[in-house]
Amino acid sequence: MGEKYKTFDSIQMYPAFIRKEKVNNMAAIKNKHLSFENRCIIQEFLDYSYSFTAIAKRIGKDRTTIAKEVKAHRFLIGTALKECELTSKPPYVCNGCDKKLYCKKTKYRHEASIAHNEYNKTLRETRAVIKATKQEIAAINDVISPLMINKHHSVNQVYIEHPEVLPFSKVTFYRYIDMGILNVKNIDLQRKVRYRTKKAYDCTRQKVNYAIKNGRFYSDFKDYVELHPNASIVEMDTVIGTQGGKGGKCFLTLLFRQYNLMLIYLMPYKRQEYVIQIFSQLKSLLGDDEFKRLFEVILTDNGTEFGDPDSIELSFKSGKKLISLFYCDPNCSWQKGSIEKNHEYIRYVLPKGTSFSGLSQDDCYTLASNINSVPRVSLNNHSPYEMAINFIGKENMDKFNIYQVATDDIDLSIRLLKK
Repeated sequence: MGEKYKTFDSIQMYPAFIRKEKVNNMAAIKNKHLSFENRCIIQEFLDYSYSFTAIAKRIGKDRTTIAKEVKAHRFLIGTALKECELTSKPPYVCNGCDKKLYCKKTKYRHEASIAHNEYNKTLRETRAVIKATKQEIAAINDVISPLMINKHHSVNQVYIEHPEVLPFSKVTFYRYIDMGILNVKNIDLQRKVRYRTKKAYDCTRQKVNYAIKNGRFYSDFKDYVELHPNASIVEMDTVIGTQGGKGGKCFLTLLFRQYNLMLIYLMPYKRQEYVIQIFSQLKSLLGDDEFKRLFEVILTDNGTEFGDPDSIELSFKSGKKLISLFYCDPNCSWQKGSIEKNHEYIRYVLPKGTSFSGLSQDDCYTLASNINSVPRVSLNNHSPYEMAINFIGKENMDKFNIYQVATDDIDLSIRLLKK
């Protein structure tokens, strides 16, 4: 039995290229805590009287790690008065001893379940200790708390901008918030607490003319992207104010999927003619060539405001087709999930139920610029503005009236657009 395991664990039996990969994998494992599976292997090998060296080789750890594990989590069996000299040296336990059934001396044993429970208890107690000093907590409350409470900066955002003030992990940061150590509370976190208002049903909404969708279904979109993998994809949607879609000012949003850069345009009503008017302005502002390059593919939902795709796709000067517009499948908003997720940033400033009646297009530029300046984990902690500037170009960014806001000056609270 022993020789079988020794042969299996011997790394020399593998070819050179496999041996190198195995060594690299074992080195990566050495820095991790012992798992319950590791402890089960330790118990099994101790029962068969394997050495610490053989056990360590089997689970990819150092033999001293195994020795410390066994000594730390062994437990006494019975109440014998006479000490066994064998338990004072490796393997420190009687798991594999042949005399354990009739031995009258003290017996120690290692059990995987007991050891793992003790390990978890120690881990909880260790993590419950506050490792930050009073000076570090004070610095966080002075620097970080105003940004998160007043300007609604995210945890990721403050970690990017002020790493010197945060000497611990994000998980620890959230734990300190739960413990009430910081001035920041769960209510101040963007996604920890959410409010949901019931959406008013629009009884006047008309059905989409499905004849216009021929060649523009979501399946057609996937075929186009497969043939043009580098195509510039723009997701399009609308955001309504207090009127539930029946009337009143609303936003037309356009999101460059690859960069998460969002454009916001104010419309007096959620109607087809105002969508067409915005695209006419974009074509006039950019010119046909730039409009075709930037908005090569547009993906949107089945709203009646998007019911005239020809007016969006065609040049109003030459009548030629410039771009391709496609529709998501009904009730499948996840097919344009990037823009749906980015709408959360709008709702930080303008919660559901807020009227857009007092807003202007300049307010939309301000809102879009603040949103596009927020660093994102999905963009490797860069902002959409930084990622998109090379593709869109500084001149076009100026035409869109999108500018970069300094990280500490970003404000995603309801105070941003207060007059």
